Amino acid sequence: MQPAPEPWYDLTWFEWIGVAGLPLTLIGLYLTWWQARGAANSAKAATDAIKKTEQRMRANQLLVLIPQLRWIATELDISIDSGNSSLARRHLDNWRMQASHVHGILTTADSMERDILTQLQESVGLAKTAGGALLKDSNGSTLKACIKVRSAMATACDAMTVWAGANSMKSLSESSDT
Repeated sequence: MQPAPEPWYDLTWFEWIGVAGLPLTLIGLYLTWWQARGAANSAKAATDAIKKTEQRMRANQLLVLIPQLRWIATELDISIDSGNSSLARRHLDNWRMQASHVHGILTTADSMERDILTQLQESVGLAKTAGGALLKDSNGSTLKACIKVRSAMATACDAMTVWAGANSMKSLSESSDT
């Protein structure tokens, strides 16, 4: 005769640890998955916050630089009106430097910024050409040498002003959302 099987509840303590281990393992796996999901969500939120901060910093930098570019364009107008070619050359050089700086800030461009980048690049090239023309012919007409660049500068300034308005409002609406 075979001995009668032991009832399931008549287990040794080692066997009870094994029985309890399975549900505890499953609970541990669930808790690990839950924490990993929370960490992934936190990482995504941190990445989004970094992107928003970078956008705000770019917008803030440009909100300072755009008026400087407008001022340079106005000062170039004054030097053109007075026929002062050396002063016009200085303003053209300032334009090239500041516009190149703005160009660098806008290199991670969306479609609106790509148009501004094109206009800035055109104005920088024309400023270089006009500065060279003024340097070669210091007795020539300052207006004639600067007319194309002045038009390109105005177009770029107008586009940047629109960009600044749109992005300053975007920054304000994003701030109120957070």
